[in-house]
Amino acid sequence: MIAVQHWRSTWWARLPRVYSASQHIRWLELYEARSARQTGRFGVVMYILMVRVKVKQDRIDEFIDASIGDAKGSVLNEPGCRRFDIIQAADDPTSFAFCEVYNDEAAFEAHKTYPHFKKWDAAVKDMFDGAVEVSFCKPVFPQGDANWDSYRAHIVDDVYFASSLHVIHSPKFVQKDKVDAYIEAITLDGIGSTSEEPGCLRFDVYQNVKDPTELYLYEVYANPDAFEYHKGTPHISKWVETVKDWYDPSRDGGARVGRNVWPPDNWAWSSGKPGR
Repeated sequence: MIAVQHWRSTWWARLPRVYSASQHIRWLELYEARSARQTGRFGVVMYILMVRVKVKQDRIDEFIDASIGDAKGSVLNEPGCRRFDIIQAADDPTSFAFCEVYNDEAAFEAHKTYPHFKKWDAAVKDMFDGAVEVSFCKPVFPQGDANWDSYRAHIVDDVYFASSLHVIHSPKFVQKDKVDAYIEAITLDGIGSTSEEPGCLRFDVYQNVKDPTELYLYEVYANPDAFEYHKGTPHISKWVETVKDWYDPSRDGGARVGRNVWPPDNWAWSSGKPGR
């Protein structure tokens, strides 16, 4: 009886009460997989896609609708998809970014077999204005003691909560011999940001698995004012001064800074207060 009560008290409470035997089995598989990854029994190794796209001006709304469909389908139906965030740049509404977090590479490969992905892929083929840029990454901060899942049970589904966060999705290109030191410095900044700033919800650092000199900063703030507060903190000042000469000047650009298109504000954006 305890197990049944726990099952009903989780995110499964949103599912219909009437369902087929095959659906029941599938949902139990999803539940077991999510429970196992939360306790660490699977030895989770994150596989993260940092995606940057430009969309044709007259296709923006269509692209947003199609992408939200894929993101929702991924987070709600794939046991290996932890989050699928969609960001729209404030200075260029045709520029978007995705942050997709999977348990491992196999979970991403499985993602491409789902109907919601195939529907999205077919729908958006002619919407892009230029090449899609994808970096396959691993987390360097946080590495363990953090909240990764974006879904929250029993949230209020209302347009009021749709889109007011301030999100930074930014690649940084570092000199090869400075990568390890850069990671050490940015980790201290990440710890300071998530521990000391009330408005910093997450400060993740990802490293391209194919190009270790490319590091991504994925920062989420409660609003633009919270980011302005961040820029005045002692930990960011120390970090900026420490790493200022470590970048590769031959490579630059590509950041997206703007609003969360999806998920809404009242989903789980915070990483907690990771210590490593």
